[in-house]
Amino acid sequence: MTLAVLEEAAQHHLDSWTPHIVHHADAAPTLRALRARGMKLGLLSNTHWPVSFHEHFLQRDGLLELLDVRCYTSAMSHSKPHRLAFEEVLGKLGVLPEHAVMVGDRPIDDVWGAQNIGMRGVWRPHSGAPELGRVMPHAVIQSLAELPDLLASL
Repeated sequence: MTLAVLEEAAQHHLDSWTPHIVHHADAAPTLRALRARGMKLGLLSNTHWPVSFHEHFLQRDGLLELLDVRCYTSAMSHSKPHRLAFEEVLGKLGVLPEHAVMVGDRPIDDVWGAQNIGMRGVWRPHSGAPELGRVMPHAVIQSLAELPDLLASL
Protein backbone atom coordinates (compact mmCIF):
# COMPACT_ATOMS: atom_id res chain seq x y z
CA MET A 1 0.00 0.00 0.00
CA THR A 2 2.77 2.45 0.88
CA LEU A 3 4.53 1.88 -2.45
CA ALA A 4 1.34 2.67 -4.36
CA VAL A 5 0.94 5.93 -2.43
CA LEU A 6 4.55 6.92 -3.15
CA GLU A 7 4.14 6.10 -6.85
CA GLU A 8 0.95 8.16 -7.03
CA ALA A 9 2.62 11.10 -5.25
CA ALA A 10 5.57 10.91 -7.64
CA GLN A 11 3.22 10.89 -10.63
CA HIS A 12 1.35 13.94 -9.32
CA HIS A 13 4.68 15.71 -8.79
CA LEU A 14 5.73 14.90 -12.36
CA ASP A 15 2.35 16.01 -13.70
CA SER A 16 2.62 19.33 -11.88
CA TRP A 17 5.98 20.05 -13.53
CA THR A 18 5.02 18.89 -17.03
CA PRO A 19 3.69 22.22 -18.35
CA HIS A 20 6.75 24.06 -16.99
CA ILE A 21 9.51 21.88 -18.45
CA VAL A 22 10.26 23.22 -21.89
CA HIS A 23 13.39 22.37 -23.83
CA HIS A 24 14.93 24.97 -26.12
CA ALA A 25 13.26 24.96 -29.54
CA ASP A 26 16.67 24.68 -31.21
CA ALA A 27 17.75 21.65 -29.14
CA ALA A 28 16.56 18.90 -31.48
CA PRO A 29 17.80 20.50 -34.73
CA THR A 30 21.16 21.26 -33.09
CA LEU A 31 21.57 17.74 -31.75
CA ARG A 32 20.64 16.31 -35.17
CA ALA A 33 23.22 18.56 -36.85
CA LEU A 34 25.93 17.48 -34.40
CA ARG A 35 25.06 13.78 -34.83
CA ALA A 36 25.19 14.23 -38.62
CA ARG A 37 28.80 15.40 -38.14
CA GLY A 38 29.57 12.17 -36.29
CA MET A 39 29.77 13.67 -32.81
CA LYS A 40 28.95 11.67 -29.71
CA LEU A 41 26.44 13.48 -27.52
CA GLY A 42 25.97 13.25 -23.78
CA LEU A 43 23.89 14.94 -21.13
CA LEU A 44 25.06 15.59 -17.57
CA SER A 45 22.45 17.12 -15.31
CA ASN A 46 22.74 18.16 -11.66
CA THR A 47 19.38 17.07 -10.34
CA HIS A 48 17.48 15.64 -7.42
CA TRP A 49 14.74 14.23 -9.64
CA PRO A 50 14.61 10.53 -10.45
CA VAL A 51 16.05 9.46 -13.80
CA SER A 52 12.57 8.52 -15.02
CA PHE A 53 11.37 12.15 -14.76
CA HIS A 54 14.11 13.43 -17.05
CA GLU A 55 13.75 10.56 -19.48
CA HIS A 56 10.01 11.29 -19.67
CA PHE A 57 10.56 14.92 -20.70
CA LEU A 58 13.34 14.08 -23.15
CA GLN A 59 11.15 11.42 -24.76
CA ARG A 60 8.17 13.76 -24.89
CA ASP A 61 10.22 16.38 -26.74
CA GLY A 62 11.98 14.00 -29.14
CA LEU A 63 15.41 14.45 -27.58
CA LEU A 64 15.95 11.08 -25.89
CA GLU A 65 17.12 9.23 -28.99
CA LEU A 66 19.45 12.09 -29.95
CA LEU A 67 21.65 11.66 -26.86
CA ASP A 68 24.09 8.75 -26.72
CA VAL A 69 24.57 9.02 -22.96
CA ARG A 70 22.41 10.60 -20.27
CA CYS A 71 23.69 10.95 -16.70
CA TYR A 72 21.76 12.46 -13.83
CA THR A 73 23.45 13.24 -10.54
CA SER A 74 20.45 11.93 -8.62
CA ALA A 75 21.77 8.49 -9.62
CA MET A 76 25.49 9.26 -9.24
CA SER A 77 27.94 9.55 -6.37
CA HIS A 78 28.97 13.12 -7.26
CA SER A 79 27.50 16.19 -8.90
CA LYS A 80 29.04 18.91 -11.05
CA PRO A 81 31.55 20.48 -10.71
CA HIS A 82 33.20 17.36 -9.24
CA ARG A 83 35.48 15.70 -11.75
CA LEU A 84 33.92 12.27 -11.21
CA ALA A 85 30.60 13.49 -12.60
CA PHE A 86 32.27 14.58 -15.85
CA GLU A 87 34.46 11.47 -15.96
CA GLU A 88 31.40 9.24 -15.77
CA VAL A 89 29.88 10.79 -18.89
CA LEU A 90 33.19 10.84 -20.75
CA GLY A 91 33.81 7.20 -19.86
CA LYS A 92 30.41 6.14 -21.14
CA LEU A 93 30.97 8.11 -24.34
CA GLY A 94 34.51 6.77 -24.73
CA VAL A 95 35.88 10.30 -25.18
CA LEU A 96 38.97 11.87 -23.63
CA PRO A 97 38.47 15.21 -21.84
CA GLU A 98 40.66 17.09 -24.32
CA HIS A 99 38.33 15.99 -27.13
CA ALA A 100 35.15 17.04 -25.33
CA VAL A 101 33.15 20.23 -24.94
CA MET A 102 30.68 20.98 -22.17
CA VAL A 103 27.88 23.42 -22.91
CA GLY A 104 26.01 24.76 -19.92
CA ASP A 105 24.41 27.72 -18.21
CA ARG A 106 26.17 27.47 -14.85
CA PRO A 107 29.64 29.03 -14.77
CA ILE A 108 31.04 26.99 -11.88
CA ASP A 109 29.16 23.71 -12.25
CA ASP A 110 29.33 23.47 -16.04
CA VAL A 111 32.11 25.64 -17.46
CA TRP A 112 34.71 25.63 -14.69
CA GLY A 113 33.98 22.01 -13.77
CA ALA A 114 34.59 20.90 -17.35
CA GLN A 115 37.69 23.05 -17.76
CA ASN A 116 39.07 21.71 -14.50
CA ILE A 117 39.46 18.25 -16.04
CA GLY A 118 40.70 19.40 -19.45
CA MET A 119 37.46 19.83 -21.38
CA ARG A 120 36.49 23.00 -23.18
CA GLY A 121 33.65 24.91 -21.56
CA VAL A 122 31.00 26.85 -23.47
CA TRP A 123 28.60 29.10 -21.60
CA ARG A 124 25.03 29.53 -22.79
CA PRO A 125 23.52 32.21 -20.54
CA HIS A 126 19.83 32.86 -20.10
CA SER A 127 17.81 35.35 -18.09
CA GLY A 128 18.13 33.36 -14.85
CA ALA A 129 21.73 32.21 -15.28
CA PRO A 130 24.36 33.21 -12.72
CA GLU A 131 27.01 35.73 -13.79
CA LEU A 132 30.35 34.38 -15.00
CA GLY A 133 32.38 36.02 -12.26
CA ARG A 134 35.99 34.94 -12.74
CA VAL A 135 35.14 31.95 -14.93
CA MET A 136 36.49 32.35 -18.47
CA PRO A 137 34.63 30.11 -20.92
CA HIS A 138 36.23 29.05 -24.17
CA ALA A 139 33.19 30.54 -25.90
CA VAL A 140 29.78 32.07 -25.22
CA ILE A 141 26.71 31.28 -27.29
CA GLN A 142 23.28 32.86 -27.09
CA SER A 143 21.47 29.94 -28.72
CA LEU A 144 22.13 26.25 -29.22
CA ALA A 145 21.85 26.78 -32.99
CA GLU A 146 25.26 28.50 -32.83
CA LEU A 147 26.91 25.34 -31.55
CA PRO A 148 27.63 23.41 -34.79
CA ASP A 149 29.57 26.30 -36.33
CA LEU A 150 31.34 27.03 -33.05
CA LEU A 151 32.47 23.43 -32.61
CA ALA A 152 33.79 23.37 -36.16
CA SER A 153 36.03 26.30 -35.24
CA LEU A 154 37.31 25.00 -31.88
